[in-house]
Amino acid sequence: MADQESTIRGSELRSSSATEEEKSHDAQLEFSITADKMAAFISSYTPAQGNGAPLSIEVMEKELEKAGYKGQLDPDGARFALQRANEGKSILNVALVRGVYPQEPEDGTIIGDADFRFPVLPGMIFGTLVPPVKASKGANLLGEEIPTQKTTTPENITVAAGGGCSHDKEINALVSDTYGLVQIIDNQIYVESLIHVSADSMQVRATLFPRDCFGATITLQRIEPALQAIGISRPLLLVAGESALKTARETGIAQESVIAKGTEPIAGKNGWFEYEREETKSIGTSLDNDRIDFKERGTHPMVNPGDIIGKIHPPVEGKAGEDVYGRLTPPPGGQPFEIKPGAHVAPMPDGITYKALATGMVHLEKGELSVIDVLVTQGDVDYSTGNIRLEKGSVHVTGSIREGFVVNVPGHILVKESIEGADVHAGGDIDVSGGIIMAGKGHLKAGNNITAQFAANARIDCGDGLTIAHELSNCLVRCKGAITATAGKGVILGGAIASATGIEANELGSDIGVQTVLSIISRPPVNKEKVKEREDLRDRLMKINAAIGQDSDEDILAQTPSDKIQQMEKILILRAQIKRKLKEVRNKLSRDLADYYQSLERLSIRAKRAVHPGVQIKIGGKALTVTQPMNRVKFYFDSTTRTIAAVNL
Repeated sequence: MADQESTIRGSELRSSSATEEEKSHDAQLEFSITADKMAAFISSYTPAQGNGAPLSIEVMEKELEKAGYKGQLDPDGARFALQRANEGKSILNVALVRGVYPQEPEDGTIIGDADFRFPVLPGMIFGTLVPPVKASKGANLLGEEIPTQKTTTPENITVAAGGGCSHDKEINALVSDTYGLVQIIDNQIYVESLIHVSADSMQVRATLFPRDCFGATITLQRIEPALQAIGISRPLLLVAGESALKTARETGIAQESVIAKGTEPIAGKNGWFEYEREETKSIGTSLDNDRIDFKERGTHPMVNPGDIIGKIHPPVEGKAGEDVYGRLTPPPGGQPFEIKPGAHVAPMPDGITYKALATGMVHLEKGELSVIDVLVTQGDVDYSTGNIRLEKGSVHVTGSIREGFVVNVPGHILVKESIEGADVHAGGDIDVSGGIIMAGKGHLKAGNNITAQFAANARIDCGDGLTIAHELSNCLVRCKGAITATAGKGVILGGAIASATGIEANELGSDIGVQTVLSIISRPPVNKEKVKEREDLRDRLMKINAAIGQDSDEDILAQTPSDKIQQMEKILILRAQIKRKLKEVRNKLSRDLADYYQSLERLSIRAKRAVHPGVQIKIGGKALTVTQPMNRVKFYFDSTTRTIAAVNL
């Protein structure tokens, strides 16, 4: 460019004056060249004389050729020089020609303003695809060749098939098909979806970011087309989704949330067997005809020859659910109850009613209904009988089991009155017509169910469920099945009560604030294989980072000697592959944990009447202490917030 805006001075001309007699000549130029021989500037200019050719592009090219410069005329510089010359201004130091710089090899890449740490959304143009550029040598103005610093072959990047994005070749735009994060792995572009459907297709989880790759706020409505694209038809859970987005905006941290759910099918009721004999002191469900339904508690009535044992009820049909794709999910259950008559049992003509042929205890196991032999004690288990240990069969205690004594049988134990501080173990059920009064001594353990009117200061273990009519106080209980106290007074207070299935009572705790701990037994899944894979990948990544640093690929390559470039590129590709695999493993472990939390939602602790302060609820590693009285409440684990929630029944 020109040094100044002055008019042409005589000192810049070869001749300060000309006469008519002088010979005509074309405009003339002289040049100076830069030290690197890559640019030539006008150092002297003599305008045309007489009939000589004025300054023009052709004159400039001729003068450059005469000076021996090999570069191409710079059109912008030439036009600028002509304009200034016509205006009578200086054209010194205007660059007219430049050398050709070498072109280093460049891999294909994406250009644009998107920040790929944040998501793209359906239909969003997130960049332009730039093809690779091959290496080419340069040349200076003297025609000397300039080699490239790198000799590697540039690599192209392409859109991965089914990778959640597409390449619109007409406008050379990369367009997202889903909601996710843009990734480039092994020279392929894809959008890693941030939407995941559970294995049973009953819920959709999404990782919700505060903003997209261009800084715009993300809303559920902007994500919805991504759900529609994969066939999700269930409505969005607006409250849960907006709550997660609000947290993401406040913290700047992406939040995971369930944003759509299917409707769970309502299980049909299988057929069941109803005992005919009414036991006034037993616990069960009252039917319309005032008989007792013992099907859920494993009660074993005593019968005599000719007694009606009970009858089979048909199944009740369930109600279908709907998964997140709108497909109907058939309800489970609703199977007929089948009975095979065993020892001392015969069917009645109607085919659903059964009668006893002998005196004994009714036993129904694995579909076989029998009247079995039973050891009957005349009165209490005490010093008159001693401890009772059987290798087979069951026991009917017509009195109580006294403190310090042992009853251990592989079958069932029926106690007409109570158990007092004894060690009582049954492979089947323990049925107590009265109560369990342990005073901190002894232990009750049943392979199946335990039923009683009440239990106090007892240690109880059940392979199945525990049913208490009136009060369960200051006990340590652990059951695989449900713990129920609803038939009578139905109070659970004090102690530590744990079930793997659920707890239900009329009342929890007491109005004087007795500490009562109620727990759902659960263990989060541990995928040892994936955990080990995660640790191995993390170790490999740490070793690579320790050797080459944690800078970006571009920064690392810029610091790498030219003879090590190819080797470093292979290492960086390996690092990217490890990062991708590590992310996949971590996501799998996170999804497994999310599914576990979702399974906890089906379990609950219920109070049909009241919950008092001092009650502590434990589910899924979380604890909630009740500080105010509550009425008719269900406690459950909310998988979205991963906290214990309480709702009214």
